[in-house]
Amino acid sequence: MNNFVYRNYDRYSIKNLLKEIGAHTMQQECERKRLGLPKRLSAFFIEANEHCTFLKYKYPLGHTSAIMKLDQYELPEKGWERYKID
Repeated sequence: MNNFVYRNYDRYSIKNLLKEIGAHTMQQECERKRLGLPKRLSAFFIEANEHCTFLKYKYPLGHTSAIMKLDQYELPEKGWERYKID
């Protein structure tokens, strides 16, 4: 079965979303999941599947982690791309 996700890499939209989330909330979520605090804006992206939407970050060593669910935040309208997941 083919699964699809939608990803958004638009820096302007992600920057506004990060402002809405706030530094304190971001730090709490990273500590709760035992992740390093993200530093590069270009490594953030938003990923949506049929169930929920996540803020994700690609760390320098190559692994990607979901930092938090974005259920309560306003999502961008444009910039979404469809990706096939095997």
